[in-house]
Amino acid sequence: MLHNQFENYLLSLGISPKSIKNYKSDISHFLGWAILKLKTFGTYVENLSELAPFLNRGMVLEYKEFVSINSVARKTINRRLSTLRQLSKFLITSEILDFDFMEQVKNIEASKGKSALSSSSVVKGFISHLEAGSVSKNTIKNYASDVRQFLSWLESNHARFA
Repeated sequence: MLHNQFENYLLSLGISPKSIKNYKSDISHFLGWAILKLKTFGTYVENLSELAPFLNRGMVLEYKEFVSINSVARKTINRRLSTLRQLSKFLITSEILDFDFMEQVKNIEASKGKSALSSSSVVKGFISHLEAGSVSKNTIKNYASDVRQFLSWLESNHARFA
């Protein structure tokens, strides 16, 4: 399995057991997200070996946006991106891929402070409004995710609308 080969690759680099545990967790998280993403296009994969041909920069940028808008800590996001960089190097070294799917994918920089739009109080207020209307938990979760994504987009495009 490719998972085990990647772990052996990390061991050969002298990566600590604790770091390898984090790498495995990060890969599992990304793999779960990617499997669901590909299913929306009618493509079914079950493991890292089957996912490898679909890896590309666009997919990673979508993943980065997904974890960013779902309140994952910046340090965790950057660690996961670092894991994907190591995975890309491994896949190239193993001649499974012939390109770096992490090329030009940058870490998330520390923000200077949250804007009023992205503050959690806005989303929390919206969630409270939905709960008061007896909306299902699944619908609330989906709406909250959509609102976070919209607010993130609005912030990144603020200059266009100012």
